[in-house]
Amino acid sequence: MTLILTALCKDGICICADKISQTWRNGVLIKTEDNLNKIYRFKSIPLVIFNHGINKFDNKSWDMLCCEYEKTGHWKDKTLEQISCNFKIFIEGTVVHQLVSNLQCMPNTESIKISAFVLCGKDNFSNNFEFYELCWDPDFKFNCWKDKRIIGSGEGYEKYLKKYLIYNAKLFSVEFWACINTKRAKEELKKLFFIAKKSRDKVGGDEFSDNHDIECIT
Repeated sequence: MTLILTALCKDGICICADKISQTWRNGVLIKTEDNLNKIYRFKSIPLVIFNHGINKFDNKSWDMLCCEYEKTGHWKDKTLEQISCNFKIFIEGTVVHQLVSNLQCMPNTESIKISAFVLCGKDNFSNNFEFYELCWDPDFKFNCWKDKRIIGSGEGYEKYLKKYLIYNAKLFSVEFWACINTKRAKEELKKLFFIAKKSRDKVGGDEFSDNHDIECIT
């Protein structure tokens, strides 16, 4: 239940994330809101983490986990790939525990079975911009998109934007994003977000919110 777009440009990374949040209780959806910031920015290094899927773990929010990890300092003197692996070790027990609990309490609710964290940043050793995904569904996956320039996350992307990008090959190409800066990338991601929104509205969908946040790393 989200729509997040991430673009690797010639001078950095841009992330555009919707703001939908849901509250569940005993297998029942209590409320849906348009107020959740899904992007966490580190203070000391050019790194952001965003979340999609389940975002609360034992009553602790996803960004609180990110904050706690940043305070440990375990990310210091590591490559971005090493930080991703280290962050996985830090949060995996908490994430898996919550997913197991969800599956026991709400076995027929698909949206509570997945949680993912995507780390986007500049590697301090290579000076390359990279992104890595940690995804539990509930089987752990580790993805590195070394050969991609734009990635989409969430049900909103799968339903309303994936086919559009495939049919509009230029917007899905490495060459297009590699030639534009973050300022231009922000505008392109906004356009894609509203294309998805228009498609969603045509069918009365509710997979992501109307509003969004945009963050860039340079």
